[in-house]
Formats: sequence, C-alpha cells, structure tokens
Amino acid sequence: MAGQRAPRSLADDLRQRSDDELAALLQLRPDLLHPVPPDFTSLTARATTGPSVARCLDTLDAMHLHVLRTASNLTAEESVGYAAILDAASAGLPPEAREACASALDGLVVRALVWGAPTALRAVLPARELNAKARAPQWPPPGGFHGEPHDATHVDAQAALHARESLALVRDLLDDWSVHPPGVLRSGALSLRDFAHAREALHADWARASLTIEVAHAARLLHDDGDETPHWVPTDQFDAWVGQSPAEQWIALVEAWLDLPRLPSLADARTQVLSADRDRSAIPVLRRDTIRLLADLPPGASLPEAELLAVLDDRQPRRAGELRHLAVSATLREGTDLGVLAAGALSTAARLLLEPHVTSAAGRRGHVTRVAEAISAALPEDVDHVLIQADLTIVAPGPLVASAARSLRLLADVESRGHATVYRVSEDSIRRGLDAGWDAEAIHALLADLSRTPVPQPLTYLIDDAARRYGAVRVGSALAYVRSDNTEALTALVADRRLRALRLHRIADSVVISQAPTSEVITALRSAGYAPAAESPDGAVVIRRPEDRRVRTPKATPVARRRAPEDTLVEAAVRTLRAGDRATHRSSAPISGPAAAVDLPGLSALAVVSLLRSAIEDNAPVWIGYAGTDGEVSQQVVDPIRLAAGVLTAFDHRTDSVRQFSISRITGAAAATDETGEAS
Repeated sequence: MAGQRAPRSLADDLRQRSDDELAALLQLRPDLLHPVPPDFTSLTARATTGPSVARCLDTLDAMHLHVLRTASNLTAEESVGYAAILDAASAGLPPEAREACASALDGLVVRALVWGAPTALRAVLPARELNAKARAPQWPPPGGFHGEPHDATHVDAQAALHARESLALVRDLLDDWSVHPPGVLRSGALSLRDFAHAREALHADWARASLTIEVAHAARLLHDDGDETPHWVPTDQFDAWVGQSPAEQWIALVEAWLDLPRLPSLADARTQVLSADRDRSAIPVLRRDTIRLLADLPPGASLPEAELLAVLDDRQPRRAGELRHLAVSATLREGTDLGVLAAGALSTAARLLLEPHVTSAAGRRGHVTRVAEAISAALPEDVDHVLIQADLTIVAPGPLVASAARSLRLLADVESRGHATVYRVSEDSIRRGLDAGWDAEAIHALLADLSRTPVPQPLTYLIDDAARRYGAVRVGSALAYVRSDNTEALTALVADRRLRALRLHRIADSVVISQAPTSEVITALRSAGYAPAAESPDGAVVIRRPEDRRVRTPKATPVARRRAPEDTLVEAAVRTLRAGDRATHRSSAPISGPAAAVDLPGLSALAVVSLLRSAIEDNAPVWIGYAGTDGEVSQQVVDPIRLAAGVLTAFDHRTDSVRQFSISRITGAAAATDETGEAS
C-alpha cells in the first residue's frame, strides 16, 4: 500500500495512494465521479455512504462478499492485520481457496471497502450493515466456461433465420397498424382485444406477439399519436427503418431490446402489453449480465439455464432471486426469437454487437459495418419471386425482398410462416389493396411480375370481380351516409336484417343515412357481403395508404447503464483531488508570481495554450491573468486539469473550487513559484 506511515482514516489512506491506485478506485466505482469530488474529504464521504457502498456490493462476487463480511466482523471494535483476516476468511474453505481469498481482500482494498496498513485494516462501517447476511462461497466456483459445443456456422445460420423472421413480423405489424391503428387505453397500454387481433394477424403465440410489439415500441418505430382519441401509430422513423438494410434493421431492434425494462415473453392472453406498470429497472441489467456470460463462452458454446443461473448467482449474489430466474429464462427465449441466440449460443453478429466501440460517429459507423457484415454473411439470399397456385395461395420460397413483401402483404394474408411463407388471396385482401389506391390493372401487373408461374384464371376473375364491385356503394359522414346509383342495392341494404343495428334510414332514392360512425358502417356492410368504399365530402373515394398514418418519432429516453468511465475523466478527477488536497494542506510559504502578481507577461493564445499543456503534464500550478465580463483583469493561481475546445478546466485557489476559464480571456500566464524561487 502506498505511503510510509499508517493512515489514520480512510481519507488519509486515499491521500497516500498513487494516481494509478486512485484511478483504479474510480474505474471500479464510477458513481464516485458524478460529480467529480473536489478533495479527498468529499471523496471519502461519498465512498462511505450507504447507497454508494450498496451499488459497489451489487457488483461483487460471492468470494468478495464472504471476505468482506469476515473483515467487517473482525474489525468491528479494532483494526486487524491482513494475515488475520485472510486466515479467518479461508478457515472454512479448502486450502486451494486461500489464494482466491487473498485476491478478494486485495480487491476490497482497491475499492476502498477495506482500508489501512497491512498490519491494521478496517472495513468501512456501511459494509458491516449491508453485507451481514453474506454466505460462504461455493468452492470451486460454478462454471468451467466450456459449455455445450455447437457448430458456430450452424448457430449463425439459425440465428440469421430467426432475425429475418423478427424483421418481417415488425414490418407486417406496423403496416397493419398504419391502416387500422389500435387504440390506447387510459393506462397507456394496448387493449386485450387488440393484442389478440395482433397475435392472430402475426400467426404467433402470445410471447412472440408481445415481443414484436414491445421491441417495435422500444426502437421508437411505434408511438401514441396523441390525438383526442389516441391510437398506436407507426412513427416517421419506421419509414426510414424500412429503407435500411436487413442488418441495420436488426441492429436497431436488438439494441432496443437490450435496454427494454420489461420481459415480453412472459405475456399471455391477460397481459396488458405496452404498459409502463410492467417496467423494472433491474431487467436490462439482468439481461445484459446473461448475454455477457454467454459471450464469455467459446464461439458456438451454450450453457443450460440452471448452470447459467448458478454462475450468475456466484458472480453477483446480491442480485439473485425470482426476478433473475425470470430474466434469464426470458432472455434465452427472446434472444432466440430475435436471432441473437441459436441453440442457446450467441451468434457471431451478436458477439460483435456487444463489443465496446468508439462512441464517435465514425467509430459507430465502423462498428455497425462489422456487425452488418457478420449477419449478412449468415443471412440467406433474398428472393424476388413467388409461386402462385390454383387454390389462390401464393408461396414465397424464401425471404422476399422488402418491397415485394410489403406489396404482397397488402394484397394477401399470411397463412403460414417458416422457410417458405404462404399467402392466401381473398376478396377481403384484394379490397384492402383497392382501399390503398391500387386498381385491377396494377394488381395484375404486380402478380405477373412476381410470379414464376402463370397467374391462375380463378385469381384473375377474383381480382376483376372485386374491382368491379368496389365502390358501387359509398359511405360518408352523417354520422354516416350510404350512397349508391344502384337503387335496388340500397333497397336490399335497408331490408337486410343483418344491418338493423346500423338504424338505416332512406332519405332519397340513392342515399341512406345511419346513426352509426362511418367506420362501423363500412365494417358491417363488408361483413354482410357488400363492397363499400369510403367517400370524402367532395364525393371522391378515400384512399388509405399505409404510409399516410404516421406520428413524429419521440426523443430517445436516456437509459441509465453502468459504463466504465472514460480515462480522460478519471485522469481529470485525480488531478482535481490532488489540487484540492494541495489547496487544503499547502505549506506556509506563499506562492508568488514571476515578479509581482499583477505584472504577468502578455502572451499570445498559442503561447498560453502551450504553457498550460506543459503545466497539465507536470501537474504544476500557474499564475493566470483573467479578464472578467466587465473587462477588469484579475490574477489568480490555478492548477490546470484539462484543456479542450478553448476552455481550461482548473482548480482555482482563490475560490477553492474547480472552474472553467475561456482561453480567449486569459491575458497572461506564468509558472507559479514559492518564495525560494523553486517551482511549486
């Protein structure tokens, strides 16, 4: 331990540590950096608060907690030597565990949970209270990190297929909700009826449907439109997302899923999807812990769920419990559905996605490129054709290109998914295309262009018949009116018993009005076998294109996540602590300027920057002349900490605080010296 004398307190211990030791402490306990403590007294006070100690304990493994509990019990009344703590901690463990106990004790000292000289150590007081129930660790620790091997190429191929399917589900869901958006409950959730409809439309189980909806919302592709009667509507970012490559689309969904504070795969028929009441801040942490553990395994290797839990409970015992069990199980299910995992093993693309990268724009682009190359290499080639069969089904023999898939999804309903997707054409699906502004000629042209087989005659007749009947009856707003040039059709419509609930009333030979809203009238008429078209007040047919219903993309919500602090911030914090310590414990010899404090040499901005950079490297104080907003120049001693973007961050001895100084206002500078003439 640094220092030549035994420290009298934790603050004294920290003061005697080297810069590297202080940097290690701040890296392991990043909460101590926000805000940067001005001196060692403040750092000590913050490091011994209950919340800070609890956050640190949450990251420790079973061995560290066991040794800390032992040290806390032994040092409750007086300090105890290093060897005595080590003997007590390893007493109930096999001899080979002694080295691990010693390593854990050293780690506790680095984290400032135990402090003092080797002959007299003490545990901080909050640790005694917060860690009283720590148990002896299992020895040897669970997990050999070999796992069950799988062929990495097979894992990547299977994961890519699941990734493709997850993209198609999100695209199909939001295309449907572009035309028929579900309502938003007062609680902010999706209604159970709309959730059931979404599940049926996606041909998925409750867990997969919930995951698709929640991930689309987390990726900001779906949002509340904020109307008086609110609906869940795709955002304008959805259109940009659809235009991206499949790899970029997948990256956006997975990054949103990693920070999702819910477990969508636990949903059932009674679950209120999109409800904030299901949020748990610990879920993203537990999910990332699980994924990181899988990333520690060799490529293609997996671990059974029970072993995953055992290793995680040993790594971070304080987070063990029912929520972790649920989170691990859900992570394995959801990760497989999204193409992050296959056969319980992490895909190559997912491994690359989890790697740390430079946060600059160029660094981010390079990172995305590497991930995109990995997943693109595993994805099957898109197909640009389909096979139309006589029974009015359309078979896509592989993943369709996005433009073809969206067009076909508008004209046909998905009947089954898998390696090949089967669509079925019906009068209702053709009418959906007509509602979007297509005509019979455009539909014929699309199918002829996509199909490798001749378009069957029954399908041609179906399209022509649906187009001919479409719009013969038109519905507008009265609450609603029904208009038709075919008076016999209106007579039959008024007499139809199935439409009694609409309370239809004929006011002219070609016009019938209803007390029901337009949307209900259209739905009822279509259920009764009619083919109505919506009409605008000027008599034109209303065209409902999917891309017309959009809402502005909401701002991204910052996600609280434990990240290793940047080296520059840690270095600046250490300089601040040293500067604050010098200000508090400075010797009686006053610091003077070059000749007089008011007679600093005038320097150019370039010379000032050069002098300040040298002072930062030498950790030396300087005199500066600084012009205030009123033009008055003052002289003061500062300890430079950081220089960036034309701003100097330094410890100001006049105010005993860390301040920022604009380089353009520094009129002069010189190295500060003590009265003996030597550099301070």
